[in-house]
Order: sequence, then structure tokens, then C-alpha cells
Amino acid sequence: MSSVADLTKRNLTVGVINTKAGNLFSLYACLNRIGYSTVQINNPQDMVTNQIDALVVPGQGRFGQVMKQLVATGLDNIVVDWIKSDKPFLGICVGLQVLFNQSEEDAGVQGLGVFEGNVERLNSPKQPMVGWSKLSSAVGGLSEKIVYFVNSYGVKQSSVTAATVTYGEQFVAAINQGNVWAFQFHPEKSGDVGEEVIKQCLSN
Repeated sequence: MSSVADLTKRNLTVGVINTKAGNLFSLYACLNRIGYSTVQINNPQDMVTNQIDALVVPGQGRFGQVMKQLVATGLDNIVVDWIKSDKPFLGICVGLQVLFNQSEEDAGVQGLGVFEGNVERLNSPKQPMVGWSKLSSAVGGLSEKIVYFVNSYGVKQSSVTAATVTYGEQFVAAINQGNVWAFQFHPEKSGDVGEEVIKQCLSN
């Protein structure tokens, strides 16, 4: 994660994919606090009519539910093409999970397949994992950060891992490839730390 020395670049327009999977108030509030403009993306046409600088697939919802919505609206291809173009992208929680091939949460449902790997049910002391935990990472902007998790499923290993966390067992907490970042945790619910993480990911 590159250090962002110039945080005056705050007038970005962030497109938030509407997965119809939950209340996105905390995400919009977080992005607005940082200083970004936000646009809800309901269909591919919204990508044409709005000038988007970065794209977010938010958390909340089941893997199968989110994939069904993405496919039904044609936004699955939009997300894949955006990522392939190496434009700023952020996936949160299930927004990370759908980047992989499939999930044990909804067997038989295909993910976007951007990255190789599957989402598995975690061997956590409690299900779901709810609360704060410290990241382990070689990436300066993520190392030792304490962030907020709500999940029962996760990716246990990935070639694009940027951070891990241990709760019962170790699993992937963040992935990165180029301008593509995704987190199993919820940066929008992680206070100042989460806001700083989002700024460093999207304000390049």
C-alpha cells in the first residue's frame, strides 16, 4: 500500500455497486467523511452516465444473494472489466469473497473468478466472528491495524494476500493486486483506522 502524502485529492467520485444486500448507510457516511462524492451503481448504464474514479462492491449479504444480483443486472461483467483495467477498486467483506471462484455458503454458485480460490466456512470459536482483531501484514498501511470483522466465511489462502488475521485459524483479511484492494473486515466500521485504509487504497 503506497503512502498517500497528498490527501488533498479528495474530490473523487466513488461508484458503489447496489447489491441489494443491506443498509449501506455506514459506507456512504464513511466515504463522505473522507471527502469523496458517491454514486449508487444500479446497472451498467449508471457507469456510462456518471464519471467514476473508483468502484466499490460493499459488504453485507450472502455470497449467493450478491452474485445473483450482480448477474441479473449485468454488473458482474462491469466489475470484472473494471478490475482488469486496473482502475481503483475496493471490495468489502462479501465484496472480497465474490472475487473468488465459489463459496461453501452457497454451493454451486459461481463467483466472479477474478482470483483463484474458494471461500470456506471458518473454524472460529464463535459463529459469526464479530468484533475487533489485529491484522498481520508486511504492508505498512495494514500492519498491526485493529479493525472490525463480521463474518463466518473467508478465504484461507490466496496468492494475492496482503494481510491475514487469526481467529480460531488464520485466514485472509486483505488482498491486493495493482489498484485492486479487498478486505474481509469492514473499514467503514473501523473508525479512523478504516478511513485511513480506504484513503490509501483509493487516493492513488
